[in-house]
Amino acid sequence: MRRFFNGEERNPHAGLDFAVPAGTPIKTPANGKVILVGDYFFNGRTVFVDHGQGFISMFCHMSKIDTQVGQQLRRGDVVGRVGSTGRATGPHMHWNVSLNDARVDPAIFIGAFQP
Repeated sequence: MRRFFNGEERNPHAGLDFAVPAGTPIKTPANGKVILVGDYFFNGRTVFVDHGQGFISMFCHMSKIDTQVGQQLRRGDVVGRVGSTGRATGPHMHWNVSLNDARVDPAIFIGAFQP
C-alpha cells in the first residue's frame, strides 16, 4: 500500500498496526536484547529489540517505555505500553520487523500472512 500525506504519495506502510487501548502492555515476541530506545517525530516512543540472527523488532507510538538499552528480554516480557506518540491518530502499537536489514511483513510470524 502507498501512503499519502497532504495529497503527496509517500513510502509504503511497513509493519502491522494493532488498535488497542492506551496503556495496553506490549510484549516481546521472542527472546532478545534492547538495542535502541528513542522518541522520534514519526514513530514516537520506540524500542528496537535484536532477537539474533538478523531478526529485529521495532515497537512504536508507545505511551511508556519499560526497558532500557542493553536489557536482555525473554519472550513475553513487557517492553512498554501502547500509546499515540509521534504521528499517530489514536492509540495503537505499530510492530515492524527487519530480517538482515530487509523489512519483512510481521504477519508471517503470527500466522496471519496472506500472499
